[in-house]
Amino acid sequence: MFGSLLGNLAGILYFISFQILGILLALLLFKKEKLCLTLLFGSTIGSFSLQWLPVLYAFFFKFSVRAHIFAFFTMILLVFVFYYFSKNKSFLNGRKIKPDIIGVFRENPALFLLLPLFLFIAAILLHHTISYKDSALHCGQSTFGDMSMHLGFITSIARQKIFPPEYSILPGTRLSYPFLSDSISSSLYLWGTSLRIAYLLPMFFALLQVFFGVYTLAKYLLQKMGEGFRGKAFLAFTLFFFNGGLGFYYFINKGFSSENFTRIFTSFYQTPTNYTAKNIQWHNVLCDMLIPQRATLFGWAILFPLLILLIKAMVQKERMYFAVSGVLAGGLVLIHTHSFLALGVLCAGFLTLCLSNRKEKEARFPLPGRLIAVLVFLGSMSALSIKQLSDNPLEDSVFLYIGLMIIAAFGVLFLYFCLKGFSKEILSTWGLFLGIVLILALPQLLGFTLRQAQGENFVRGIFNWVNNGEAADSYLLFYFKNLGLLFPLAILLFLFGKKRQIRLVLPASLLWLISEFIVFQPNPYDNNKLLLVSYLFFCIAIADFVWEMAGKLFAGVKWMRGVILCLFTAVSVFAAVLTLGRECVSDYELFDKSYVSLAQWIEEQTKPADTFLTATNHNNAVAALTGRNIVCGSGSFLFSHGIDCTQNETDVGAMYEDPSQREDLLEQYNVDYIVIGNIELMSYSIPDLDSMLKNYQPVYRNNGLIVLAV
Repeated sequence: MFGSLLGNLAGILYFISFQILGILLALLLFKKEKLCLTLLFGSTIGSFSLQWLPVLYAFFFKFSVRAHIFAFFTMILLVFVFYYFSKNKSFLNGRKIKPDIIGVFRENPALFLLLPLFLFIAAILLHHTISYKDSALHCGQSTFGDMSMHLGFITSIARQKIFPPEYSILPGTRLSYPFLSDSISSSLYLWGTSLRIAYLLPMFFALLQVFFGVYTLAKYLLQKMGEGFRGKAFLAFTLFFFNGGLGFYYFINKGFSSENFTRIFTSFYQTPTNYTAKNIQWHNVLCDMLIPQRATLFGWAILFPLLILLIKAMVQKERMYFAVSGVLAGGLVLIHTHSFLALGVLCAGFLTLCLSNRKEKEARFPLPGRLIAVLVFLGSMSALSIKQLSDNPLEDSVFLYIGLMIIAAFGVLFLYFCLKGFSKEILSTWGLFLGIVLILALPQLLGFTLRQAQGENFVRGIFNWVNNGEAADSYLLFYFKNLGLLFPLAILLFLFGKKRQIRLVLPASLLWLISEFIVFQPNPYDNNKLLLVSYLFFCIAIADFVWEMAGKLFAGVKWMRGVILCLFTAVSVFAAVLTLGRECVSDYELFDKSYVSLAQWIEEQTKPADTFLTATNHNNAVAALTGRNIVCGSGSFLFSHGIDCTQNETDVGAMYEDPSQREDLLEQYNVDYIVIGNIELMSYSIPDLDSMLKNYQPVYRNNGLIVLAV
């Protein structure tokens, strides 16, 4: 758990070697690109390779050191092959190694925010990730929930080496989760790196990939759209990562010195971006997505650089760019399935636009048609919202049919434009991309994803994802509260925006619309992983729209545009700033010192395949810190993956509380050890504790914790 000096060096060097090899590969593949962009692509390829290559060999050699050695030499071989067949043997190809730092910041003003923001989030991650205090392990508010699950995946994959991996919190059940976001840390942990370093190091690089990916994507798109792209990219970056809304009203309406305001920094999840009591559900990207949710972080670390590469491939018609994009896209399924789904919808939209308007000059959509379309959409969604708030709401199956009809209607439109605009060029570019994606993704979808998603709790109809229950609002009010000024601005964008701005958000609008009627997982909240990808494109288009509209409205008073943009930004990010402040000061004990000591003993004295009977608490130290199996873990984790663990939970209670069933159940679940500590004693009433201590051999006693060998 705490690693060793040699183990830490080995794990860190192994990770860094993949980063370096990925960059060398990118230098060979993207000789026309600027060095900074090539470094981003290279770092992304390095992380992607470390996620996938060891796993490919794990099918033959388990998740072992041998598999990782083969993966390392395979990466070296790939670099050598591309170098050998490269016409230009120079890696740098005339690119500067020492850029003009002042010039870089002048050309990219968003770096003045990006780099300090990265350091700030990195500091929060350091504080929030099992920080050692008084022999206990602590975390922050956002990591108090999911981090235990991710730690369990990391440690069990590395320690048990079973492949495909299984749940340590439900032994014998294949892991129904895009586990490559955790196996990258398992690879470091396998070499002897401390669990903390193994968890954090890949996250730091992924965080940089997401930040630079979003900024570079925004800058590239806005550069194609017109002047002022540097400032617009800065604004788009800010709006996306500091997303919030108007939830701050519920905390400042009694004054900044009131307890109503200060509870933001003291209560558990009472923040302006996560306040479900008032239906504030548009959770902050930084605090609620990137810090706690590893699959989202690592999925976006691939997705956003991939989108840059794919859009460049469309513009430059580079077949090699399409091919590399296909490899990255095909591998997304087991990194983050939602990112793969979002990319698929966006690509369908991109290709449709490409086929439908390849030679047409810039033109405005007619205002009357826009007005009718916007009114019909908002009126329809409002009517559905009113119906759902009534005493006789529509059944969820109706919304599934609506969502499928939307997909079918787009499919007909897509086929029409394919037949109309199909060409050999499309086949050699988009056809190449799709072919590679299908070859790589289909085995993952058939072997993992679709097997998991067969339950009735997965793909189903729900209107407006989380806007339901007692706190539900009307459609317009819900989005105005949650998106703030960006919601009315999105409406104005469709009414008065230029064609280039509207075309930018059309594929994202399709993804958003589908997500309003269909959810793709047991927890409807997780649809925000699709909506936020759409939201990024809206942030980029709205930044362009607001920047230009402010300039036109105050053409005679130029300084007023700056004032308007500053006020708009301040209102838009205020809720997020308060949430970040809360995240910065939050501190909770995740594993107390007695269970930390127990975890150390288990690692040293038991076998990786041993099974423990423990309580089913979410912060289970045995599962999270040692990678050993427990009879049953937290139902909240398993339910969100579509797994019913009711029987295991019932049997855990019976093993503790019912002596008549205990022996048979211990044998049924192959239990090797029974843990009895303060959590177990608070969770279950053990009627024959003294008899248990006599019938089973105590092998561990410390800090009030007892472990009995079965």
